[in-house]
Amino acid sequence: MEPNEMSDKEQKNQTDKIDMPGWEQIQAELGSAKSIDDFFGREGIFARLLSKTLEQMLEGELSEHLGYEK
Repeated sequence: MEPNEMSDKEQKNQTDKIDMPGWEQIQAELGSAKSIDDFFGREGIFARLLSKTLEQMLEGELSEHLGYEK
């Protein structure tokens, strides 16, 4: 196995750590939107989802770089 390759077990463990919102939560968020700002505003639905996604990606990159969880 190459140094940068992960085993199937390691990939599964990383996948298990991702905290994705469920469809019910997404539908509830979208259903509660009353204006365009609720979607695209500074504290809108997409900003929160993007923020969570980027944070998880950066944490994963940091863990990979350090070789252990922060």
